[in-house]
Amino acid sequence: MLIKYLKNAILGCCPECGRDKLFLSWSKMKDKCQNCGIWFIERQGDNWFFLLFVDRGLFIFPIIVGYYFGLQPIMLISLCILLLVIFIVATPFRLGLSLAFEYFLRKKIQNR
Repeated sequence: MLIKYLKNAILGCCPECGRDKLFLSWSKMKDKCQNCGIWFIERQGDNWFFLLFVDRGLFIFPIIVGYYFGLQPIMLISLCILLLVIFIVATPFRLGLSLAFEYFLRKKIQNR
């Protein structure tokens, strides 16, 4: 199930049915799927933990590792700029990933 949700969300589609688009614009998520009717975010702020986890893992961790291994300052600054650009460009990807994890957890809790 998680793999299905991740694949659909990364592609920018509804994690459940995979048919409706997730975003109204580049970084604005829809409230609800028009096809299957699920709410993408039931309560605002529900996916903050997963978004925080994805952001730290993909963007801050490489900077810490680079600093730890003694990258030259110019290389570290270049890495920071590169990661910042990727961070901005990958906004739909980041939001989709965090939504997929949050939706998976929501389904697990509801099925108990």
